Amino acid sequence: MLNITFVKLIFEAQLLTKLHKTNKSIMKKIYSLVVTMMIASAVFGQSQRLCLLEEFTQASCPPCATQNPALNALLASNTVKVASIKYQTNWPGVDPMNAQTQTWVGPRVSYYGVTGVPNICFDGNVLQKQAPSALTQTIINNRYAVTSPFDIDLTHSFSSDFDSIFINMVVTCTQATSGTFKAHVSLVEQEIAFCSAPGSNGEDVFYGVCRKMYPSAAGSAMAASYTPGNTFSVSFAEAVPAYTYGFDQLAVVGFIQNDANKEVAQAEISLPVALPDYAILKNCNAPALPPLTCSASVSGLTTDLTNKGTNTITNADLNIQINGGAITTYNWTGSLAAGATATVSLPAITLPGNGAYNIAIWAANVNGNPNPQCSDTRTTLSLVANITGTVPPVSELFTAVAFPPAGWARLDAGNDNIGWTRAVQGSGGNNGSAKIDYYNSTQGNEDDLYMPSIDLSGVSSASLTFKVCKAPYTGYTDALNVNASTDCGVTWSNIWTKSDPALSTAPAATSAFTPTTTSTWRLETVDLASLLGNANVALVFNAVSGYGNNGYVDEINVTLSSGVGENQLEEQISLFPTPSAGTVFVNLSAIKDNTVRVSILDVTGKTVETYVTEKSNQHEVNMKGLANGTYMLQIDADGQRISKKVILNK
Repeated sequence: MLNITFVKLIFEAQLLTKLHKTNKSIMKKIYSLVVTMMIASAVFGQSQRLCLLEEFTQASCPPCATQNPALNALLASNTVKVASIKYQTNWPGVDPMNAQTQTWVGPRVSYYGVTGVPNICFDGNVLQKQAPSALTQTIINNRYAVTSPFDIDLTHSFSSDFDSIFINMVVTCTQATSGTFKAHVSLVEQEIAFCSAPGSNGEDVFYGVCRKMYPSAAGSAMAASYTPGNTFSVSFAEAVPAYTYGFDQLAVVGFIQNDANKEVAQAEISLPVALPDYAILKNCNAPALPPLTCSASVSGLTTDLTNKGTNTITNADLNIQINGGAITTYNWTGSLAAGATATVSLPAITLPGNGAYNIAIWAANVNGNPNPQCSDTRTTLSLVANITGTVPPVSELFTAVAFPPAGWARLDAGNDNIGWTRAVQGSGGNNGSAKIDYYNSTQGNEDDLYMPSIDLSGVSSASLTFKVCKAPYTGYTDALNVNASTDCGVTWSNIWTKSDPALSTAPAATSAFTPTTTSTWRLETVDLASLLGNANVALVFNAVSGYGNNGYVDEINVTLSSGVGENQLEEQISLFPTPSAGTVFVNLSAIKDNTVRVSILDVTGKTVETYVTEKSNQHEVNMKGLANGTYMLQIDADGQRISKKVILNK
């Protein structure tokens, strides 16, 4: 590589030779010396360095939120001197960016031996495993002044439909060097802005976030030694990660690292590609959608359309899809300048019936051109429809794999799928339950599990029973509530509540709790007297995370009763043995009716067998002709329906 200073000296020497002909011999000697220096520079040249800052951070790390602003400001004022990559780690709490990228972040954590966050490494070993405050302008300037033995030419582009990224990196040696070199390529998003903090430390804007590494976190092995003029190149054609937040923020950072001492020899960045026609939908300022509706039609929906491209947007196709079904398209027209935002009113949406709905809306085309698809180009609205109430009895044992069950709905406050899920373990063994993941959920998150709406308009007495299983985590308090609404969610009343330690049924544990015995389940009974006379009663299990330990709910029943004390029937009816080899004995002594209806249902809810029998203290149910598996024994008597799980293992 020619040094510009030497080139200038040559021109100056030529000029002096012309101006001072009497000293031509002297000028020739000067000229000869400069040319010699230039040739030496070409052979033993060095390259201007671009430094690399790697930070290990996390969205639920309080010190990260404290120290990152100063670090981000320092980096923002040194974009010519420093490229940065931020690795979102998997501790100490919730971080959706890590959940997407742990495959690449984990190996970099191990590479440096990082054990805490926030933590920085500057050019690999100039600063290694230091607090962000350790990086100063002086350190940056001093390292920037150290030339590099490599040049990096780095570019990236996208396919015409924006589903693929093409990356090309060419490394050229400018000074003889040797080492255990690796070429690393990282896809980063220069800025990720959330509507609200995704973790618990309050940070809602993140910079230079690692999204993927090519071909892996290990990089590409290079030769052991290089001489000037030697080159090394890597190219990648990959799908753009589906979890990308903002397409206009995608950049690529490449760097050469010597594994022998972890020194970063050179870095380069390929800045985001300008997009002419690009729009995002981000409902940060849109009115919140009520989580519960009793209407079959949802109207008044709006979304914010923001022009993130360089052209003025005159038209955009917005696709609307309910629960992954048919797509309807709404065409917006207007004039939206680059950087501007417009609030778009959407047409009314018809819901087919009770249940949970996810309404996805995304900008599919802008100015007639395909719109790059990522998280910021779409928005999802979640709601529960309680259009008509179901007359009890209502029973749910979570034996089916599908979750939530038909007619039920789950709304997780953090939209991170950490809240309510189905667990294999249930009150009768491995036959299913509803699990609330307090262990990983962000402290303070409220996650709701909605039951199908209940019709209590013509009922004189009713009760809710369920079984709960929970372990505490010492020092942390989780809570579980049962809330009810008779006005479609306008107002809610609490009809049952418990928090640790009263909520827990098992000993404290520091590892994630999973039930291992049926003895840790406890029956809870809730009187629904205050809700009688209402045709559409919404019931929701509301879990408030204290970042403690896991809880489970099973055998949920809403039953009718006609006398005081009969809401204890669920507890008084028992069966044994389970698992069973083919014969199950049911204790029916608490039943008042002379006859009892007994049904056997499979895991799909299909009735296998139904018969009416006389009441007996110990009734025998023959299941020997059925295949092994999980069944539900449904008992109808005294105006109630009681459901019990049975595992058949012959």
